[in-house]
Amino acid sequence: MEGDGGAHEEWEAMWSAQCSPASSEGFLQDAGDELEEEQTVAADAEDKVFVALPENFSEGESTLLWALHNLATDGCKIVIAHVHSPAQATAMKWETTQYESSRTDDANTIFGFTTLPMTVGDTNEVVPMMHSPTHDADNVYLKPVPTCDWEHEPSVDEELHNKLHDPCTKAEPLKDDSNQGTNKLRKAEMDLLLALQRIKESEDSYLHELSQRKEIEKTLATQKLEIDEMKRRRCTLYDELQDLKKQKIMLEQYITQIKSAAKEHEEEIKEKFMKQLCKESKKCQRIEGDLLSAIQRVKEAESSYRNEKTQRRNMEDKVARQRMEIEEIRRWRDVLFYELQDVKGQKLKLEQVTEELEHRLTDDMKKKEAIKETITRQQKEIEEAKRQLHDVQGSHMTEIKCTIKVHEEKLADSNRLVQKLQTKFDKLLHERDTAVTELDNLHQKHKQRVSMTTEFSFVELHQATKGFDAGLKIGEDGSECIYRGFLRNTIVAIKLLDPQRLQGEVEFHQQVAIIATMRHPNLVTLVGACPEAFALVYEFLPNGNLEDRLLRKKSTLPLSWKARTRVIADICSTLAFIHSHKPYPIFHGNINASNIFLDANLVCKLGDLGIGQPLKQSNITTANLHHHRTKEFKLWFDVHSFGIIILQLLTGRSSEKIAEKVQEAMEKAQLHLIMDASAGDWPFVQAKQLADLGLRCTNLSGRGQPNLAKAWEVIEPLMKTATLVNQPFVSALPVDDTSAPSHFICPILQEVMSDPHITADGFTYEAQAIRGWLDNGRDTSPMTNLKLAHRGLTPNRALRSAILEWGQQQQER
Repeated sequence: MEGDGGAHEEWEAMWSAQCSPASSEGFLQDAGDELEEEQTVAADAEDKVFVALPENFSEGESTLLWALHNLATDGCKIVIAHVHSPAQATAMKWETTQYESSRTDDANTIFGFTTLPMTVGDTNEVVPMMHSPTHDADNVYLKPVPTCDWEHEPSVDEELHNKLHDPCTKAEPLKDDSNQGTNKLRKAEMDLLLALQRIKESEDSYLHELSQRKEIEKTLATQKLEIDEMKRRRCTLYDELQDLKKQKIMLEQYITQIKSAAKEHEEEIKEKFMKQLCKESKKCQRIEGDLLSAIQRVKEAESSYRNEKTQRRNMEDKVARQRMEIEEIRRWRDVLFYELQDVKGQKLKLEQVTEELEHRLTDDMKKKEAIKETITRQQKEIEEAKRQLHDVQGSHMTEIKCTIKVHEEKLADSNRLVQKLQTKFDKLLHERDTAVTELDNLHQKHKQRVSMTTEFSFVELHQATKGFDAGLKIGEDGSECIYRGFLRNTIVAIKLLDPQRLQGEVEFHQQVAIIATMRHPNLVTLVGACPEAFALVYEFLPNGNLEDRLLRKKSTLPLSWKARTRVIADICSTLAFIHSHKPYPIFHGNINASNIFLDANLVCKLGDLGIGQPLKQSNITTANLHHHRTKEFKLWFDVHSFGIIILQLLTGRSSEKIAEKVQEAMEKAQLHLIMDASAGDWPFVQAKQLADLGLRCTNLSGRGQPNLAKAWEVIEPLMKTATLVNQPFVSALPVDDTSAPSHFICPILQEVMSDPHITADGFTYEAQAIRGWLDNGRDTSPMTNLKLAHRGLTPNRALRSAILEWGQQQQER
């Protein structure tokens, strides 16, 4: 049965391929619950009336109604036929076939028809039968239509007939009973009207599809190459069509045989198809279940991937933070290592001193024991002498008394020596305690120095100087270079030290610590350091150094005599400050015009303090005479250099043999001839006093050289004289403080200062304002809120002079 069903399906496909190209809709034959034999159809063909309708069914509506009213009363059967002409273009046959097939299927779906096996008549004409599930009792039969040729014969479109199958079955011929015929006729008319309504709806759909078909034809017309190819294949297809006709005859015979067995195997075929349908349904359900499970697994995998990605990102962030912490720990480890090495070195020195003191103490103890033994022995000798004296009292009395006196004197000397040794021992103990205390202080200072200094990396310095570009080099001192750089949004001066002049990083850190602890308005401020490159980072002073100003290099403007007097006073106060440093004085050792810099307000600042070293005191004069001489020489050298600066400011010349030239001019009373005329009109008395002070400071023999305190006694009146020249401008300072430099403004009053003073925090305030602050019981800094080391105030004369000069410039404008 399965083979028969397959053959039947194959025959149906062949029938559709042959008939559809010739007919726009295909042939559909109405079928009832039972199939009639071809002989019955042929016999009843004479009693049927075929009504042909055009493509537009609304135009044939009146014809159909007339046929129902006039011809149905004679007992004739009404059959509706739609005549359709074949397509003229051979290239459109295949598309038309597909279109007609789809139209046929749509019609079957709309009216609920089921395709039954086709019947074969005596004339070998195949008639497809259609069965309507809604009208099983009433049937209308179409006359078998001969097979049509694709090119010559027209085809009858049975699709529309099948659409009307249901209402047309109601239009059977009248029976002998006239009443029943009349009722059936009326019922057929009503059903026909309903069918016509459906036809109109189908016509609209058909017209829409027809317009689409025309668009398709236009599109296909543009495809000439494909059409040509199909024309070439036309002959081949025609031959195949002839073969198919032959096969058709064979299939018709085969179908005749199948037709008899169709009823027997219909139920089996249905069961088979139902089983296959169930299998396919279960298979689809299983596939859908697998698809859902696969989608769920994909979602789980995506969620797992996102979680892993988040965890990986978190782990990367954690690793990055740990790396930064490790780098920070390494950096601090290196700092602590160098600090530990420094402390160990100092500890070794102190241990050596302690061992030396202990050795001396041991020697003193041994001497003391030896003296005690001597005293004991002498006492024994005295006792022995006394016994001998009693024996020989007469003749040896005078001699014995002399001996006793000598021994008593020796005993007194021994007691005095013991007292001296005891005093010395106490002194050594005190020195040991002092050394231990000093070690603790060094530990504390080390911690403070580490916190006070900012460290920069070599990469930062390299970027700030654009790879140490030669165009940014602003100075050079032997093998040491100074660059101008832009570091952390600030213009700075970067000095690269010569590593060969330093004894490793320990000495470098010592120099940084010395510079960091020295805070004075006229010392160049240390911003930070870079141990990797042995570099020091200072504040940048835009007006260059004093040497450029005096020798008129780079087209700079000369300094007035008032500004030069102020520079002398500032240098003197700065040297006095570093020489009076506690606990040990610090010498500069490299004071020259190239190391004295000028800021934007021509206030001088002394640089290159790093080569200075603290001068430690010693209590043992016999062993440290050379040390004292070296110390005195270093301090004398700073004063000597200060004298050279004074003479250079007076004459505007280089330092070479400047003292001899000024001395010669002084002896010849020609000082005015060598004085720098670009400084303005020097007061002669003041100039002579400064020249005399400079010569005394540069005295090569060292005799008569004044210390800085005596030098200040000479300079201070001269400074006041220079300040009084600008005094009228103090009361004429501009009222608008917005144009004043920020360092001229008092942090407390927010006004331009007239009497600036420096406090222990290193900041400058108006004297009246800071005194009021301290008088109110406060002991903290107004700027940092930290406790002040002391309540003393120091006049900032350099800043006051700068404010006065700025006020004069504002008045001139």
